[in-house]
Amino acid sequence: MPVPLLWLLIAALVATATASPTVHQATGKLRLELSLSKAAYVPGEPVEASLTLRHEGDGPGRIQFTSAQRFDVLIRRGGALVWRWSDDKAFAQVIQEVTLRSGESLTFKATWGQQDLQGRRAAPGEYEIVGIFLGRAADAPGGITTPPLPFRIRP
Repeated sequence: MPVPLLWLLIAALVATATASPTVHQATGKLRLELSLSKAAYVPGEPVEASLTLRHEGDGPGRIQFTSAQRFDVLIRRGGALVWRWSDDKAFAQVIQEVTLRSGESLTFKATWGQQDLQGRRAAPGEYEIVGIFLGRAADAPGGITTPPLPFRIRP
């Protein structure tokens, strides 16, 4: 195998191995995408999640929030809740409306410090993360939830 072709193959394998894991859920003209910076973490390393809502329809899309909370993120292991981003937060009870133009998006970030809801260090193993967008729109009157995105904490 010629050397340039070998380097191209290695680069493709590295790009595939280091690609950010992502899942999405589309509802009507809205698309919710959840991504992690990587698929495996060392114990104690922060797990950084990004949740992006994109308006894919023509013309403006109106989204209403019934509180100041716009999203949530859940970490589960074996189906059991380990951590919820909003667990230790309080949100104002106000109605807010946002209008997104075609192609415009909202992005939210959450970081899990690998501790459960009782403050204990999370054990190595397989986990899943779920993103929840709490806004209401004509196409998504009940909000949008992503499919679970698996990741792991290495031993």
